[in-house]
Amino acid sequence: MTQVEAKVVAAWREAAKDLGIQFTAPFPVERGGRQIDTLGFVHHFGRRLGTIISVIDEPSSLTKHPADDDYYSSQLSESYTRYDRQFFIDTLDDWQFWGEDSEKPSWYSGKPWS
Repeated sequence: MTQVEAKVVAAWREAAKDLGIQFTAPFPVERGGRQIDTLGFVHHFGRRLGTIISVIDEPSSLTKHPADDDYYSSQLSESYTRYDRQFFIDTLDDWQFWGEDSEKPSWYSGKPWS
């Protein structure tokens, strides 16, 4: 893990604590009988199970991530190296929440960027 990737993971860990979401790093995914180790995973946002994250122009961006009905994949910029509450909320709103209604965070608006 590079220094930039480590900062992105740390920012998502801070977001998880502050926003009450689940984030796992590193995150192994099994596809086609083989394990793919990914940089991190944001549960229940983006797709049914969640979003696998990587960082643009970093080694994690070279990993082939599954993208299907279960997983969404997002390559993040270096702007995610520090936690900015509103920026992360905007990202999560854009990805959309796919969990149970009873688990939906109070700050969640579901308002996409576009």
